[in-house]
Amino acid sequence: MKEVYLDASATTPLDPRVKEAMEPFMSVANPSSLHAAGQRARDAVESSRISIANWLKCGPDEIIFTSGGTESV
Repeated sequence: MKEVYLDASATTPLDPRVKEAMEPFMSVANPSSLHAAGQRARDAVESSRISIANWLKCGPDEIIFTSGGTESV
């Protein structure tokens, strides 16, 4: 299993391209919600999961998003 550590004690610089990609989803939209904004957020999360899995050459089910290093342990 491949592991990628992406938590630099909350000091990881944000790439401007990442910020630009995230901006449409920075509103209050819970991806677990049934309303349209929530479903758009969920679609974005799942699309990201697939893109990252393709880049890492693994399955989307192997990509787990967490809020930080402590939660990931």
